[in-house]
Amino acid sequence: IIGAIPGLSPPMAIALLIPVSFNFPPTEALIMMVSCYAAGMYGGSFSAILIRAPGTSASAASAIEGYELTKKGKAIQAIRISTFASVLGGLISGLVLLLLAPPLAEVALLFGPAEYFLMAVLGLTAIASISFGHIFKGLIAGLLGLFAATVGEDEINGVARFTFGFDEFKQGFAFLPVLIGLFAFSQLLTDVEDDKRAKSPLMSQPGTVVKVEHRQAIAIILKRWINLFRSSFIGIFTGILPAAGGSISNILAYDQAKKASPNRSNFGKGEYDGIVAPEAANNATAGGALIMMMALGIPGDIVTAVMLGALLG
Repeated sequence: IIGAIPGLSPPMAIALLIPVSFNFPPTEALIMMVSCYAAGMYGGSFSAILIRAPGTSASAASAIEGYELTKKGKAIQAIRISTFASVLGGLISGLVLLLLAPPLAEVALLFGPAEYFLMAVLGLTAIASISFGHIFKGLIAGLLGLFAATVGEDEINGVARFTFGFDEFKQGFAFLPVLIGLFAFSQLLTDVEDDKRAKSPLMSQPGTVVKVEHRQAIAIILKRWINLFRSSFIGIFTGILPAAGGSISNILAYDQAKKASPNRSNFGKGEYDGIVAPEAANNATAGGALIMMMALGIPGDIVTAVMLGALLG
């Protein structure tokens, strides 16, 4: 529920559960928090697919293809594909967590400033891939994102940048509100531009909803097993890197899925690969973040930092 509501997030849910967790044995408390973590990541896909407003930052890429499928009357199909992709991505990362936690944690420690810089560059190059022919608009959006990230106190020198004397700006812009605001604001501008289209039914075929059985959704995903495993390992690798998380892994997985797909021209129009990739990646990120927390006591993202604090308490 918290994941599906834009503006709320798994860290907030787990923070609320900390007082409750003290009443449980450590194993049960950990199960409760990990379950909330995974379910929160998945819940963000509901609002992303149905209203194009990602519930969490880890569902940003799912909104691109999911909303297009919703407009075609395939919302239920998109949600079921998202469900099973999330489950399988989580299971893959869980197996990796059980079998390869210590060696993967050691690999993560080898990452230094240069590697993090190159990873940031890799994320920025994804702009070219997901701009769908509007590379100039994509570059403008990327520059606006970089500018938003410069607002606040410098993490190294502590110098206030672009705060204009407001203390509220010293902490910078939080990623999740900016993401949700931009998605919702762009939809608002689209509605203002064409009020007739804004008032028209969302689905192109009103009154008809394409239904798909669970086994059909699983078959769609298994036909894309290469994309599933590639996206899951992208999520695991991103998860073990401190401070990366699902907000990066879902975009990287979507970008790689588009580059590897033979149906590249279908992306942006409701392509199933564009849902399988980010949903498998963002749930696999949870396993990767837990690898660092369990093996070395280093939280991989905000959620595991909150969980670690609860366990130490």
